[in-house]
Amino acid sequence: MDPASKAAPIATPAVEERDTIFLADYVRPLEIGVFASEYGVEQRVAFDVVIEVARSPALRDDRVEHVISYDEIVQAIETLATGPRIQLLETFAERLAELLLTDPRARRVHMRIAKLDLLKNGGRLGIEITRSRHPEANERVWALSPELRGG
Repeated sequence: MDPASKAAPIATPAVEERDTIFLADYVRPLEIGVFASEYGVEQRVAFDVVIEVARSPALRDDRVEHVISYDEIVQAIETLATGPRIQLLETFAERLAELLLTDPRARRVHMRIAKLDLLKNGGRLGIEITRSRHPEANERVWALSPELRGG
């Protein structure tokens, strides 16, 4: 084979290893909705949340402070759920994504939020979103929910 005919190896970009943590099938009652029949009553809402994170040093040292705790996902949901009333699942999802992405370890979040009991013949109604971390994440979530700023 002629050496000139050998193709140079194709350089592949280094892919950052990432892990995901998730909360699945978390159901809580929530007062949410735009219709008059949805005011003053709670309905069951299901949350499935996946957070993509950079590979954690906890894989080597087994230290919990190096990971996003599953409790942090639940706490973020509870913070929004017990705060000022939100009318739309879409708004709830956006605020939850922005809140979760304020953690510098979080790279991307994907979630599905669904109302479980709205249709009399069963079924689920909801929203599914994917959001990525960007430098303005902290300022945007604080602008939406100043009570989350803390300090």
